[in-house]
Amino acid sequence: MSEDEERWPHEPDDPGSPESVGEPDPESDLAPGAPSVDIPEPPDPSENDAPEGLVRSFWKLVAIFNVALFAIALGPMLVVFRGQVVDGGAVFFLGIAFFFYGYVRYQRARDKFGDDG
Repeated sequence: MSEDEERWPHEPDDPGSPESVGEPDPESDLAPGAPSVDIPEPPDPSENDAPEGLVRSFWKLVAIFNVALFAIALGPMLVVFRGQVVDGGAVFFLGIAFFFYGYVRYQRARDKFGDDG
């Protein structure tokens, strides 16, 4: 058999050529009768949505609680893996202190800016 006889009847000459590929029809992938959905536009966040003091207080609290979490996790690791009981205990209790300091600052911010929830 020759190469021409082995080809399928509707096979293009060069399958990778742009003429044979053509533009895909976006409607052809959808099933018949597929519902259309209206996607609403997301709201545009504005810098004026929150008071400046609230934003500053929020980021300070984020930093305080990050330090607290880091120290609370690092302290026991220093004790267990390196045997540094005094240093690990100090770091752990420093993390506890930062946690309570952050909690007090959170309560003050909540009282100052109000809680809608």
